Amino acid sequence: MDLFSSIQLIPHFFRIVSVRNTGIVFGLFSGSEKGAREVFLIGFTLLAMGAILLYSAKKGKEKLPDIYPLAMILGGAAGNLSDRVRQGRVVDFLDFYVGNAHWPAFNIADSAIVVGVGTLLILQWRDERHKTGSPAGPN
Repeated sequence: MDLFSSIQLIPHFFRIVSVRNTGIVFGLFSGSEKGAREVFLIGFTLLAMGAILLYSAKKGKEKLPDIYPLAMILGGAAGNLSDRVRQGRVVDFLDFYVGNAHWPAFNIADSAIVVGVGTLLILQWRDERHKTGSPAGPN
């Protein structure tokens, strides 16, 4: 697809677009100086991936349920890192909107990161409630 072109799949809701994001989520840092931006974003991603791997190795089977959301976060980070290293930007192509309300374009790697983080937060919240003896939900 040509840059900034789109294919309408569900009218007034979803289309495939061709967008390049040199920043991070929602284009943050896309206006910063090019060389420093890449070093920061690649370095931050590698640091986050290292922290996930270290945490996973340290916890082992003790935190086995966490491995799935951590794998999603790690996989999403690796996908975006691959784009950033090879092209200096991330390819975003999923575009959801309703009327004038428009969500910024994103990609599958972004989705994996968001779902992984959300799942990890839910698991942590559930574990914390279990430790404190709080009821799991309404009776």
